[in-house]
Amino acid sequence: MRKEAVGGERAAGAAGRQEREIFVKMDSQVLDCTICFEPLRPPIYQCEVGHAVCYVCRGKLCNTCPICCRGIGFSRCFALEHVVDTVKVPCANANYGCKQFIIYYQKEKHEKTCLHAPCFCPEDGCSFKGSTGSLLDHFVIEHKWSPTNFHYNEAQRISIPRHCRFTLLVGEEDQSMFLVVNTLIHMGNALTTISIRPHESSGSCYSSRISAVHCAESDKGRYVFQMDPHVGSSSLHDGAQLGSFFLLVPPELVDESTDGLTINIRIDKIKCVVHH
Repeated sequence: MRKEAVGGERAAGAAGRQEREIFVKMDSQVLDCTICFEPLRPPIYQCEVGHAVCYVCRGKLCNTCPICCRGIGFSRCFALEHVVDTVKVPCANANYGCKQFIIYYQKEKHEKTCLHAPCFCPEDGCSFKGSTGSLLDHFVIEHKWSPTNFHYNEAQRISIPRHCRFTLLVGEEDQSMFLVVNTLIHMGNALTTISIRPHESSGSCYSSRISAVHCAESDKGRYVFQMDPHVGSSSLHDGAQLGSFFLLVPPELVDESTDGLTINIRIDKIKCVVHH
């Protein structure tokens, strides 16, 4: 009877342990390779003293531990492998809306594609950064931008003041943001389109067609046209750059009555090309 009672207590205790999680603080170096300092992931090896190394560094070593210099071999450290497979940490973008807890050695990979990574305000002197949703609110509330809503695969005619650097477009279907960047150069105005998002790989891919037209009735058919087969994405961390594809609008296409540009722009969703 006593053995059965003890067995039942152990089973109940094990069941209780399996159902609970604990939150701890620890030095992350414990989970890093002692040689390359990258996060450890299975398979993990250790010397007889207990110095752990990753499988990449193990393949570069002879039978001498570089930490203790003892001439011994390495064996698998299954206990530490179990630990690193269960230790989870919050995403660095938790303050921007990411609620995920990621296995420690997968944290860097997750953050490279995290949809909640911050985007930045391109206005000079503004240090705001936040999720795309909060950035849209920031543009409207703090900088009084007036977004232009558009539908994909449909041309949209908009007017841009000649000296206005940024024009914001917002997709009706998904609230994706695009920035038409207007750069004044000696030959005229250079226009380029940027998809505002934290990562190129997050979501759809896009192409754009943009043309500038002259609105004078006596000046029929005067326009310039440019197609960008792949609209670049940017978090705007380094500001709004001109990009490889841009439309150069000569001064003679500026409407003198409004000192503005009239452009037709169309943004299409396209199939993403995977680069290996």
